[in-house]
This record gives sequence, C-alpha cells and structure tokens, in this order.
Amino acid sequence: MNITITGNLGSGKSSVCKELKKSGYTVISAGDIFREIAAEKGMTVIELNEAAKKDRSIDDMLDLRSTQLGKTMDHTVFDSRLAWHFVENSFKVFLLVDTREAARRVFAGDSRSAEVYQDLEEARAGLEERAKLEQERFCSLYGIDYYDAGNYDLIIESTCASPQQIAQEIERNFALYQKQPFSTKVELNLQCLHPYAECPPEKQGQGQSETLCAEGDFCITQKDGAYCLCGDAARAAAAIASGKVFAVAGRLETRQDGTVKPDGGADGGMIKSGYAIDFTKIFQL
Repeated sequence: MNITITGNLGSGKSSVCKELKKSGYTVISAGDIFREIAAEKGMTVIELNEAAKKDRSIDDMLDLRSTQLGKTMDHTVFDSRLAWHFVENSFKVFLLVDTREAARRVFAGDSRSAEVYQDLEEARAGLEERAKLEQERFCSLYGIDYYDAGNYDLIIESTCASPQQIAQEIERNFALYQKQPFSTKVELNLQCLHPYAECPPEKQGQGQSETLCAEGDFCITQKDGAYCLCGDAARAAAAIASGKVFAVAGRLETRQDGTVKPDGGADGGMIKSGYAIDFTKIFQL
C-alpha cells in the first residue's frame, strides 16, 4: 500500500516526505514525473510546462502516469497535489497549516514557491489567492472539491509540529490504517488550539514524548476560521506539558449565535485562516 501526501501551500509537504524517505519509503513527486515526461519528449521542463498551458493532454499524461505507478509501486510516498485522486488504494494524507505560518515559511524562503513577496501580509494574501485559483482549476478539470475533508484518511496540522514529528505520526496512523481502515481522522496541534497561543518558531518540534498524540478525542469549535477547545483545557494543557503535539478532533461544534468563546473565556487574537477546509461532511454539525 502507498501513501499520498498533499496539503495547503506552505504546509511543508516536501520536508515531511524527506523524513519519510529516511524511514525507508520511496518518494515520488509530481516534479519527478514531469521531468521524466519532459525527457521522453526531448524537452526541457520549462518547455514542457509552457506546452502544458495549451495542451491538456500533457496533464492527462501526468495523471495517467501517477495512476500506473500507484498500481505497480508499494511502500511508496507520492508527493503531489492530486495523487490522492489518481493513486488507487493509498493512505491519503492532507497537511493543514495556518496561513500566517505558511506565509512566514514562504517569506523566510522555507518554501519552494517561486513568488517573491514584500512582506508577510502580501505573502499570506498571495497564498490565499493561489489556493483559490487551484481550487477552481481542480473543480473545472476534474470535478473535485480539493478542500473537502472527506477526501482524505488523515488530516494532520503542521503549524506547530516539526517534519520529523509529522512523519512519525503519519507512519503510526498508516500502520493502524493497514490493520483496520478508518474514516477521516483529524489531528490538530495542541499548542494552536485557542485559548493557547501559537508556539513561536524556535519552540516548534520540542515534544519528546514517544507517542505524540494525546489520548482520547477533543471537542473543537470553529470561530472566525480558528479552532477552539470546547472544554478539556486542563487535559490539553497536561498533554502539552507531557510532550504531546497532536490532538484528535473527535467532534466539531458550531453555535447558532456565533458568539462562542473557547474554554477559558478568551477569544482575542484569533485570525481567520484562508485554508478553511470543509469538515461538514465528516462531522455531525
């Protein structure tokens, strides 16, 4: 069985794939396949990319190659925006990240994005626009909703987690899934659940617990695009103190009046995320 990894722009997919490669997985990226097709056609990558803007068959060739590789490869990680759609019988992973952290990574040069931005806010706006355009393109070409959480087996947040921690948690869940497939599981970063403040970059990746996910599910509510704890603040704090990094969102609540405050009574400082993945099809709201 294979793993397909996609996610928000700036979520760290390539870095996570590098960690999985260290664990013995073969990693195939969309770029690898594209370069292979370019070589077969006697073209440079730039030439093939320009041709693809006018010739839909090149995209079709890339998609077909992904499907074929998925049928012949095993224990392989596919790093591609749409591999989850084309690689059959795969463990489908989506990396979720807050737009502010994604913008910080891109602006700092941690991302492979070709764009050059003047400041963090411009980077954030640019990423949100790119995400919107991609969503429209995928819907038009393939009739799919990229941000429908039900497409994926594991949605895991990378905002306050290192690539090593994310890779470790993907492997743990992959092993569980192969024994007994489960419906969509959502693991958010404990330190990013309000009323907890976001962890600063220098403190990310400090959890040393052998098991990185807190025990039991947590009830979460969404307010202005941010994720908030509905109770369980003490349990979450204890989990963070013991080195836990992730929390399973077992339930997502909404309140009609829209005035919900997270446990602890504070709702200041929450910034709406541009990557509002649609959880409505996997949670009873």
